[in-house]
Amino acid sequence: MKRTYSRVKSFPNPKSEENSSPLSNQFDQSFVSNLENLHQLQGSRISADELFKILDASLVSQKMGMNIAMDAINPTTCSESDWRFINYFLDSTMLLLDACNNIQVRLKSIKNCLNSIPIGLHCLEGEHEPSKAILQQAATTLESTRLKDKRFCTKMDKSLSWMRTFGKRLNGRTLAYEDTRDSVTSKVYKALSGSWAMSILAIEVLCSATTIRSLTHPSVQHVKVEPQTMLLNKPDKKIKKKSEKTASMEELVGTYLAAQTLLKLISSWQKDGSSSLRRMAVKAVAGELRRRKQVLEKILPLLEEKIEMFYQQIVAIRINMFGLLRKAHKEEVFEMLKHSNYEEIQMDANHAQYQRDVARVEVQTKASTRSKSLARVRPPLYINFKQNRVPNQVL
Repeated sequence: MKRTYSRVKSFPNPKSEENSSPLSNQFDQSFVSNLENLHQLQGSRISADELFKILDASLVSQKMGMNIAMDAINPTTCSESDWRFINYFLDSTMLLLDACNNIQVRLKSIKNCLNSIPIGLHCLEGEHEPSKAILQQAATTLESTRLKDKRFCTKMDKSLSWMRTFGKRLNGRTLAYEDTRDSVTSKVYKALSGSWAMSILAIEVLCSATTIRSLTHPSVQHVKVEPQTMLLNKPDKKIKKKSEKTASMEELVGTYLAAQTLLKLISSWQKDGSSSLRRMAVKAVAGELRRRKQVLEKILPLLEEKIEMFYQQIVAIRINMFGLLRKAHKEEVFEMLKHSNYEEIQMDANHAQYQRDVARVEVQTKASTRSKSLARVRPPLYINFKQNRVPNQVL
């Protein structure tokens, strides 16, 4: 029952003749179908309300999968493959926790960007004509609001790649186990694989929602691929190239586009000079940017709360699993003693008693031999009166 890390490289096929999807329950399958319809309707945008629904559904599915797995795991009937599978599942949840931390850092970065927007807008307020220095200050401030973070995109792409690799091993259908007689229980496999798939789905949607990518390319709705293949297995180059253009949060993209539009207007103002039409356009876009910023500021705390709930639920899953492993270890030792042959136990006890008796005799023999040798080397300092009937005589 020891925890295994690098030694675990693959998992056996489940005890089921059907190679069914890890998204085994009806709730998971309908949810993925609704998500695909959402991509078809909205293209590369997703609203905050829809994002919250996805997170809530993922939390519910994860809890359902955990309850099914906890009911299916029996310390007396689980095979060695079951324990390996559970150990590997626990190891893989660390990737989910790390992804949640990265997304929370990204949300804090977005907050910092939003805090700098009013400084740039303040430079453009008022009826007076802004000078070139004021326009340059406003442009510099808006440029510092890096809502489009390429480093975050690269980091999360690597994280998702690792998750797909772990998911491929959890899937277990393409990798054979050395001992085919010892395979993972079907119920445990489906519950944990389904929970893992929905977790990856939530993380992937969160990464896309908090990332601003190119909006000119086609979205993922044109890719015809099985949901479990998209979630668990590493996609091929063709799918990967299109799946990168997933849905970004509408409120975040709107704020970013308003800031970029305002920057272009300021740049043209600096280059071509002032005009009444340009001043009206700048004020209109500045007002739109302020409005979108306020909407996004209300959404971010709610999104942080959802991610924190998701994080805490993963931690709870790990705690429950570790407790189950500890309990299973104790019960395994108890069952081993309970089902042992009484005669074998008695023979072991008799053998232990015999070993103690032999050790005691050896100690007594050594003590007696030592006393005799000492008597030969150094005679006694007195003579027994009763035996010799003579006065005490010192030799």
